[in-house]
Formats: sequence, structure tokens, C-alpha cells
Amino acid sequence: MIRYNDDIRYLYEGVSVVPRHELSPFERNIRRIIAQDLKIACQGMTQNDLAVRTGIPNSTLSGYFAERSTPSPGNVQRIANALGIHKSDIDPRFGHSGLANDACLQAAFGQLDEHHQLAVIHFAERQLQQQRTDNPHQP
Repeated sequence: MIRYNDDIRYLYEGVSVVPRHELSPFERNIRRIIAQDLKIACQGMTQNDLAVRTGIPNSTLSGYFAERSTPSPGNVQRIANALGIHKSDIDPRFGHSGLANDACLQAAFGQLDEHHQLAVIHFAERQLQQQRTDNPHQP
């Protein structure tokens, strides 16, 4: 009788197993936003309805809604087409809106150590002062 470890070794013999990387705060935040946006955009529709409309497997869609996976650009487009909305309404990486930029900025800022966060804050304050000097009539 073969022991458990021997069975595992046999199954993986010659197979390269690459561990998944840990998600960055940015990637986790993007998944959270996409899941929220999908839930809003799909109100009154089941995941199965969306799967039929897009051709994306139900299990794949479930991963998006549960923040377990991030949709590919192609799948974002398929979902947007099926719902009659823009890609940026689902995934902030495709938008140039203030909200999308804010989400991306927050996620990037959260990855910085304290020293670099302070540097970003000081830089932003200097930019704001310069903007006020250049345009004194703007708030």
C-alpha cells in the first residue's frame, strides 16, 4: 500500500507547481469595486441570466461577484455589452472619472510605507499651493 505522501509525490512528479501570488491592496480593491459594480448593474437579473447573455460560465461570474477573481478585459467588455453599459461602469481601470482615479489612487497609496505616504501628501500639498498661485480665482 502506498502512503499518502508517496501518492502526492507521484501525482506531481514532473509537474511544475507555481504558487499564486498574494494580491496587492490595489488588486483587492479593484475586485471589491468590480463586485459592487456588477451587483448594481445586474439588479433584477440572476447570474445565470448574465451567463447566458455573455457566454461566460456561471462559475467564472461567481468568482467576480464573490471577489475571488478579476475579469479579463475581454470579459469586462462582454459583460458591458450584455448590460448595455460602458466598461468603466464595471471596472474602474477602464475609466477616467474622478471616482475611478480616486479608487486607484487609494489602492496605490495604501501599498506605500509611511515614509512614502508622507512624501505623496507633501507633494500633493505643494501642487495644490502651486495651482492656487497659478489660478487665484479657483477654489
